[in-house]
Amino acid sequence: MRKSGFLAVFFAAATVLSAEGYRELVQRLEAAPMLRSADLMETAAREQALAAQGRRLPSLDLMFRGAWLKETPTMTLHTGLGPAQSLPMGKKRQFVGELRLSYPLFTGFAVTAQIDRSRWEAERARLKRLDLRRNLILQLTGLYGAVRAQRRVLAAQIEARKAMLSARKKAEGLYKNGLLPPADLYKIRAKVYEVDAQIAQTRSRVGQILNELSYLTGSRVRSVAGPIALRSLPSKARLKRRAFAARSDLMALRALLKVDEAQIRLAQSRYYPTVAVAAGLKRHGDTPALKGDGFTNADQSYVGMDISWNLFNGQSDRHQVEAARYKRLASAQQLLDYRHRIAAEIDNAYLDLRTLRAKHRSALMQVKAQAEYAKLTRGRFDNQLAGADELSRAIADLADAKAREGVLREQIRIQRAKIWLLAGVKSFEKALTGK
Repeated sequence: MRKSGFLAVFFAAATVLSAEGYRELVQRLEAAPMLRSADLMETAAREQALAAQGRRLPSLDLMFRGAWLKETPTMTLHTGLGPAQSLPMGKKRQFVGELRLSYPLFTGFAVTAQIDRSRWEAERARLKRLDLRRNLILQLTGLYGAVRAQRRVLAAQIEARKAMLSARKKAEGLYKNGLLPPADLYKIRAKVYEVDAQIAQTRSRVGQILNELSYLTGSRVRSVAGPIALRSLPSKARLKRRAFAARSDLMALRALLKVDEAQIRLAQSRYYPTVAVAAGLKRHGDTPALKGDGFTNADQSYVGMDISWNLFNGQSDRHQVEAARYKRLASAQQLLDYRHRIAAEIDNAYLDLRTLRAKHRSALMQVKAQAEYAKLTRGRFDNQLAGADELSRAIADLADAKAREGVLREQIRIQRAKIWLLAGVKSFEKALTGK
């Protein structure tokens, strides 16, 4: 017995030491696979933005080409004094090497628009990663609070089991003295087994939620410790201002507006001509040494300019511009609708918090009432003024009341954390650290 008691204490202490607090689990989300994937997508978007910026710089290309012709190039000469004569104009082997420097001098602002679009796409990727983290914290908060709520249920059930065992012991004494019918004794024994089944079910549920926490964080979570502790909530109006200024999902929609504006400028660039300049060091020959072929000059270096301007393409460019403009208007309406949705979510969240607090006050009174009733019923049972069914119901009702009060207490903490997260990750982190 002493050995088993020592082991129980040892394992309980080990569980407490391995338990992790809410803040630690929030920090562990940084290593979650989903966030790591978002980090890689953000890095990819930044690289795309850097690639777009490279369009502002000249392009330097090196080319070497070799060809083996089937026949020798010739020119037919007609003098009018005799039959036409074929004169060789080159060799069958031809090699060309070129180092070309080119630069788009003017593209109708297309390059600038492409760079801006890529830059805002990278910003959207960063903001989407922040919003993913906010949603993961929301999920973690619900699971963390659920573990603590189920533990409160478990504590109430264990306390009910102790009361049931005490009642069973009393009933067995009365039964031995012939003061209690067998049916009442069996009912109390059955109630003990019922509570044991409830305890096993609750423990299983705690294990399942811990498994979900482990999946979410990407590492094993064996237990949790400590409540969800946050600063006091600000006023509803102040929280809305924070949300409108810093919510990552809202900022991502604003970034999408910038992307659409860049797309409009990109479509409008088709209205302008494009001007490009180029210079090349080019040599030709019948060997890879590129020293000529005896017919044409070996050095064919050049400097040139290319100007192109589309004058008509069936009004395709105009329709592309209009499509980009309408898309930008749709994004603006989506942004406005999202602001209204956030405001409604905050209003409803505060109403839910008020409801939970009212329910919790009611649950506290229910606990007091059920505790007094269970105490009264136990005294009546001891004096054979109440039956086993009445005592079992009183004990079960007290356990249910305590479990409900504990669950509501954790739900209030969860709801407060959700309200902070409605203002954005930065506001939540400040509330979490108390800064």
